[in-house]
Amino acid sequence: MPTVTPFERYAKRKAELAAATKLSGFYTVANETAGRGLIPIGNGWSRALFDGDFYRSEPADRTHPVVSLVFVRSRSGNTIAADPSTLGGGETDKHFIYEGLSRVDADAVMAGAGTARGERMVFSVWHPELVALRLARGHPRHPAQVIVTGRGDLPFESGLMFNEPTLRVFLITRSLIADLLRERVRRRPWVEVIDAGDPVSLDAALRHLHGKGIRIVSAVGGRQTASALLREGLVRDVYLTTSPIEGGEPNTPFYEGSPPPLTRVLAKAATGAEAGVRFEHFLVDAAPV
Repeated sequence: MPTVTPFERYAKRKAELAAATKLSGFYTVANETAGRGLIPIGNGWSRALFDGDFYRSEPADRTHPVVSLVFVRSRSGNTIAADPSTLGGGETDKHFIYEGLSRVDADAVMAGAGTARGERMVFSVWHPELVALRLARGHPRHPAQVIVTGRGDLPFESGLMFNEPTLRVFLITRSLIADLLRERVRRRPWVEVIDAGDPVSLDAALRHLHGKGIRIVSAVGGRQTASALLREGLVRDVYLTTSPIEGGEPNTPFYEGSPPPLTRVLAKAATGAEAGVRFEHFLVDAAPV
């Protein structure tokens, strides 16, 4: 009998959980996507649940991937919580948007080290309907894993993504520890260390990823990584789910410093048991094409 790997067991559990979860639908509050050159994403199942297509931007140039930020926030805008489920985004946001539509077209999912530090952590699409959509759009089963780390304190020995040869993993780090990290992952050829300078330049890192065939990146936090991407002008789409409850650490919006210039192009409201949850798609520095 073939041996079932820890990653295969993890993936099976994630898929079963997503498929077994009763998902609430959405209805459209506003749709200003026309004329903006956005790419529609969906199949019959997802469109019925989402009340239409999900959208992403096209890459703006031939040197950088197009980057989206995906965040859940409480009613007052907080995004940091010891248990993210307490922010109130709900199961539909988790399985259908956060681990679903926002990653269907992603060549890679990017996260800060704090977000990726859990041993049982792989960023992918899990609901069978959305896996089918991803494959139908010509993508490999799992996106690459891109981790931004300034200290390199990651669970290399026990973390799933660092011990699964079928995954592509990129570690973006500063010059001071790049060689040390390369030595630590020397026996893991599926893990590549990207020396992004000191301080880290995400612009340079994304150029490198583009050279590796990464065209679409879904960035899922934390705030430090998100803020750095915004400061360097690297984000095009922001997918923001707002819950109807208070929660999270006070004064922790998804960005640090001045708020980014956003134009809302799509707004959805959840129905049924998750009524009160709101999903919005914003463009950064958006202008009609």
